[in-house]
Amino acid sequence: MAGASDERNIQTRAELFDFLQSQMQTAYRDLKERQRLESESTLIKSYVFEVDLPEELAGSKADEMKLRDFAERVFSLPKLDSAHVEIKAKGEEGFFEIYYSYKEKELVVYLDVATNRRFWEAFSISKSEPLDAWFNKIVTRRSEFDFVWLWPSFLEKIQERGKPRGFGLDYDRRKFEKEEDETTTYLKMQIWGGNETEELYKVLKYHEKFRNKIVLSKVRMKEFTDSSSRDEFAIQDIKYTGKFTTRGTSFATHVRTLSLVRSNYEREIRSFEDTYALRWTERKKGEVVLEGFAMHFLPRDFKIPVKEFCNCVFDGTFPFRLMGFVDLLDDTSAVVDAVDMHSGGKLSFEIYPEVISVYLPEGTCGNSIARFYTNLQHFFDVRFEVEADNGDKLFQSSLT
Repeated sequence: MAGASDERNIQTRAELFDFLQSQMQTAYRDLKERQRLESESTLIKSYVFEVDLPEELAGSKADEMKLRDFAERVFSLPKLDSAHVEIKAKGEEGFFEIYYSYKEKELVVYLDVATNRRFWEAFSISKSEPLDAWFNKIVTRRSEFDFVWLWPSFLEKIQERGKPRGFGLDYDRRKFEKEEDETTTYLKMQIWGGNETEELYKVLKYHEKFRNKIVLSKVRMKEFTDSSSRDEFAIQDIKYTGKFTTRGTSFATHVRTLSLVRSNYEREIRSFEDTYALRWTERKKGEVVLEGFAMHFLPRDFKIPVKEFCNCVFDGTFPFRLMGFVDLLDDTSAVVDAVDMHSGGKLSFEIYPEVISVYLPEGTCGNSIARFYTNLQHFFDVRFEVEADNGDKLFQSSLT
């Protein structure tokens, strides 16, 4: 594996993008000639991760070797997995090549940590299954590392950039079920096709029997480079955990979408931290006031079973990753002091059948709010609206 990678001699992001452009064109040409789907291993996989960097590494002048060592520690699994990880610094600052070997699996990933020190990008043409398994383990075992969490309406906005080519649904409430429940509540499907898939999604989304289970987990779209040419395009699958799978003829089109998603997601996360996080501020004449706003998650047309909800959400496990100290006031109300297992930040919750109020202290990662909201929909119920004490409606912004 290392030898094949060395032959590429990729040292910069520009060289990587040229290589991935050639891979993309070769795979698409092969598809047209053989009239069958590409080999999964030839597709380009891109990822966006949220990373909690130590303060000394967060600035633009961070030491390159210390940054490499930090990345190697994050991407290395415990020794009991008998996995080997090696990271090589390339010819451009903040650009690394990762070699991962585990039993018979060998993977190569290119990592960009310079263009955004908090939201890293990774690229690979290795097989999806071992890649995803590796990243899933890192998320559950490394407190510094997390996925980005693209909620359904965010995915809808992404798909509007191109022509719809399908969607995936993933709803699984079994985490909240009691043993005596007779029915298992989950719904998973993938539908690929043309523009008509958009109409099918709308029918399911607003269907009386299914509307609480239609949770968008993936979108596929065909996006053209510009309106004057139909020869340059990218067909992209975007998953709610920030994974992109791409085929087509224009890698630059994919990069443009990837950058747009990352920048818009970052803006949302920073708005949670800058606008809504609670902080004590000293004003003139020594007056100290509490600034920030609570965020309220409002269920539509259903009630929250408070006790069962707390037992399932605040146990510290994936996907919510919140370890909570629950004070159950009665069967219909609870207050929870929780720790985000990703960053170690603290959050406070007040939970009632009609509302979940969340208080984000200053310094706690805003990604925990996106994770909480997105997984509420995937694992509990999609029918939530979110608003802040100042009247803002959250999770409704468009891509810009």
